[in-house]
Amino acid sequence: MKRLWALLAGCSLAALSHPASAFESRGARPCIGWQEFRQEERAGYTLQASIYQTWLVGYLSGLVAGSGVDFLAGTDNEKLFQMVDAFCSDNRQMNLDNAGIYVAKSLLQQKGIVYLGTRP
Repeated sequence: MKRLWALLAGCSLAALSHPASAFESRGARPCIGWQEFRQEERAGYTLQASIYQTWLVGYLSGLVAGSGVDFLAGTDNEKLFQMVDAFCSDNRQMNLDNAGIYVAKSLLQQKGIVYLGTRP
């Protein structure tokens, strides 16, 4: 079991230290959908936005759990969603996993957390 956790942590950390990831992120939804459903959420239709938001928070939580670096501490979900809004506005063809990596790197930088990820 420890080997599995070490492998997962290594994959998560590699994602933070390298822009092109060598793993498949399952269920990542497109930025175009994020933008569409965030607009619907503002109009009172929250279901689809909630699905996207839940995926994103789970993805970021997985990066924290895998890396052991809690870059989410002290940051509320709405701040995360605003960061993804900005990312997706500039990168409409990307997916939420790309936005998640952007958020993670941004928070690490903003909080002055030095992370020296390594790859085998």
